[in-house]
Amino acid sequence: MPAPVLYLKQPASAMPGISPAKTASSLPDRPLILAALLAVPFLAGCAQIKTFNVAPSTICPGETVKIDWSASGNNASVMLDAVPPLTGIGEVPAEGSRMVTPVETTRFILKVPGVLKSVQREWDVQVVPGESARIWGGIAQCSGQPQSISVSFTIQQQDASPGIHAELVTNSYPRPLIVRKDDVEVEIPPKDGTDRFKNVPAMGTWTIASPVAPEETCESALAAVARRLTVNMRMSCAEQKN
Repeated sequence: MPAPVLYLKQPASAMPGISPAKTASSLPDRPLILAALLAVPFLAGCAQIKTFNVAPSTICPGETVKIDWSASGNNASVMLDAVPPLTGIGEVPAEGSRMVTPVETTRFILKVPGVLKSVQREWDVQVVPGESARIWGGIAQCSGQPQSISVSFTIQQQDASPGIHAELVTNSYPRPLIVRKDDVEVEIPPKDGTDRFKNVPAMGTWTIASPVAPEETCESALAAVARRLTVNMRMSCAEQKN
């Protein structure tokens, strides 16, 4: 009896000239690809403001502020507006800076149109005298011996020009505050204020402290001020003081 003949079945991928059949998982997802292609022009036209900054935020009359911005959108058509209006602004490049001199408190508005949605940001600059009162401070901590609650904060150049001084510093708490700036230290009674800082530039580091009373603990003293210490500063310009 002749020996049996064995036939070995080769996979299609091993046979010359024959490619394996594509499975459903190897086929491209055409609806997803189509959606991605259609989304490209819309994504490219989405309005975006990357940065927008105006400094200093508080100035004296006649001083200049610098406006910096970076944006993208539909052909990067960007508008810089001011309320009240100022010369030297309007349609601007997608990225750049401008120097302007507001004569009164001014709101700057950066607008970027987009295919789907437009975006805008606003930045207020205070020109004193005017709406120049601001609250400064931060989260308080308890330390020291004798114990006190305190906080330090820094008014930077982007916040106030060197010509800005603290004409009046007010304590709104029902407890005394000790306020320090440079070589000046003043204890302000509860619900009272002081003009002792009017000859000191507002720019720089300030410290606010309040002693922990004998009947208090650190925790109860912090709770009494909602864990924050602040003062209200009414700004003025150095050249305007008598």
